[in-house]
Amino acid sequence: MGLPQMGIYRVVDIPSVRFVELSSPEVRDIALLEASQLMREAPEVFSPSDTASKLLGYFQETGLYEAPVVGEDKVGLATLRGLLKVVHPDRTRLRRIWRFVGTLTPDRRVYEAAELMSRNDARAIPIVEWGDVVGILSQVEVTKALSTTRDLREIPVSKVMKHPVITIEKQSKISSARRLMLDHRISHLPVLDGERLLGIVTAMNIVYHFVAPVSGTEPGERVGEAIGRLDGPVEGIMDLHPFTVGPQTPCSEVARGFVEEEKSACIVEGVGGELLGILTPREIVSLLLRLREGEERVPISIVGLTDEDGFFEASVAEEKIRRLIERNIRFYPQIEEVTVKLKRRDIGGNRTRYEIKALIHGPLRQFHAEAKGWDLLTALDELCNDLDRSLRKVKEEPRKRPTQRKISRP
Repeated sequence: MGLPQMGIYRVVDIPSVRFVELSSPEVRDIALLEASQLMREAPEVFSPSDTASKLLGYFQETGLYEAPVVGEDKVGLATLRGLLKVVHPDRTRLRRIWRFVGTLTPDRRVYEAAELMSRNDARAIPIVEWGDVVGILSQVEVTKALSTTRDLREIPVSKVMKHPVITIEKQSKISSARRLMLDHRISHLPVLDGERLLGIVTAMNIVYHFVAPVSGTEPGERVGEAIGRLDGPVEGIMDLHPFTVGPQTPCSEVARGFVEEEKSACIVEGVGGELLGILTPREIVSLLLRLREGEERVPISIVGLTDEDGFFEASVAEEKIRRLIERNIRFYPQIEEVTVKLKRRDIGGNRTRYEIKALIHGPLRQFHAEAKGWDLLTALDELCNDLDRSLRKVKEEPRKRPTQRKISRP
């Protein structure tokens, strides 16, 4: 059943994809704010040579999830989820775990930050001015700003939640939860006892449990190493009071809950307590991806993304293809349409195999690409890289000179 058309939003259909396109001035005002108006100012800046234990101490003291890392003529981010990879934080340097997610200047728009976050699977973007990091704009700040808008009151969480949900049983080892998070690039796992929800385990729970404080450290540092603490069951470290809502709860209520309850995920339950889906701030922020005004855009059809894949994946899939076309249309301006066909195979054990095929249509030629993988976004990146190479070859091909025909004189 589609969303009712109420003037605040409308449902737009692409074959096998449905997404909500926002058009309220309230949300548009948020989208067009400058990054400087929402960013977190004057963050602590780390060096690639700093230890992971120093970063962890900072996260524990501030409750933050990410921090800018500057060095080697680069600006990147180190995140709490990145610390899941670390075994010896006192001996691991941040250059091993930082990521490059792009930067924006303070005068760039909030919707541009939202696009950069979705394209690079990032929770935050460093804001840089004249080579200095002057702030960070994260999904948390954007979600807080969106929480009061009229649009989000009209959209039930069932339309944007991610499902099916990757879960873990209460007796499973913490090491298994850690591996699931690293393999699927997630930070939250609902903990079940059979079909019953018991709690949620987060990357923060695991990292803070795994790293054992020892004496003799500098203030603000936490040092530890592998001492078998990952062999315990997840029920021993899980959050016993997860943030839960029903499927018809407005997105605005969830957005406010992220701020007021200081939770980083929301679990959607049915009337019988069954697990229906999960939301994080990124699903709320992804609504801004629909706010692109006045552009003549190449039609993109994505066939095969179902409700199980979720609104966020549909939005990111289209946005990745869209960016590819925008980068390369100068090489082949005759692009008329793009078709992407996706197949998902459930292998079992919470594993899904994706097969993607893409076809770019033009009046004189077509471009094909295929990709396979366990992670949808990674497979999409591989597909886009293949298409990118094919389109750029058009630029390198020498143009054929027209042949001249001799005309005999009488």
